[in-house]
Amino acid sequence: MKDLRTLFSENQISIVLIGLVAGLMAPGVFAFFHPWNTLLLQIIFFLSALRVNMKDIKEYAVDWKMHILTAGFMLVALPAAVYFPLAPIAPDWALAFLIALSGPTGMTIALIADFFGGKTSLALIIVLVTSLLAPFTIPLVMQLSVGQSVPIDALGMLRSLAEAIILPFAIAYAFQRVAPKIVAKGDAVWRTASVVVFGVLIASIVSKTTASGTGGGIALAVDGRTVGILVVTFFWLAFLIWLSYRMVYWRSVGERITIALCMVYMNFTLSLYIADRFFPEQRVVPKLVVILLVLNLMLPFFKVAAARMTHRRVTT
Repeated sequence: MKDLRTLFSENQISIVLIGLVAGLMAPGVFAFFHPWNTLLLQIIFFLSALRVNMKDIKEYAVDWKMHILTAGFMLVALPAAVYFPLAPIAPDWALAFLIALSGPTGMTIALIADFFGGKTSLALIIVLVTSLLAPFTIPLVMQLSVGQSVPIDALGMLRSLAEAIILPFAIAYAFQRVAPKIVAKGDAVWRTASVVVFGVLIASIVSKTTASGTGGGIALAVDGRTVGILVVTFFWLAFLIWLSYRMVYWRSVGERITIALCMVYMNFTLSLYIADRFFPEQRVVPKLVVILLVLNLMLPFFKVAAARMTHRRVTT
């Protein structure tokens, strides 16, 4: 049993990839979980919040300089820096990257932040800040980039945040206060359970897209030129992520790693909604799935880079 817990807790990346592949290959198997996606997300946040230091939450919440730079870079500068160079040579892929990168940080980031040497509490704050700003920045970015209005339901997003994050976070905080010893003793259990639920949630979200045929399915043909363009684009994106790490120079290495990770850990569900609702004729969804897969395949390299940064900090 201990070996099984170790396998799950130390291989979040593998769980993500397994969930993606399972959802794509066997969408019908995970159809049962479609109505329960919000509940799965609530469970993940509750289990993750049990492992969060509340003092860190308060400290990060008041660093407005960090929030302005991070949110501005992620929600405006990053999508623009990728879209405008790519649009003249591959407009369809440029649109897919714009949709993917203009959204807030994915809500499940709290689960994997510490695996990369990051800070779970900071990841939670970034999710809240970027999700609160996204209903205002996404329409602006889309209008300036592609000239199309993309209204986002701000009240609906606030309601989703309250249901998926604030409520389970409050319950976890109360549980920490009432039974701190139980919370501390069960740390490995909370981590393992959250990873398993995370894998199921990923498979459910992807299978829902596949089964419904959103955006015309996931079939996608690419030629050598497109592959070359995508390789260069992902290298450019990696450089921009490095810039986001250097941008918040006054924070610790672990905190900067968290911010860099948040830049590419996108809210995939929101991206799919925007693509399907506002750009159905462009068949953007298959490209979004490819972008998600490639970004997840990049995570092991991100992990290696984060480990080297942390080690360098310790030895200097």
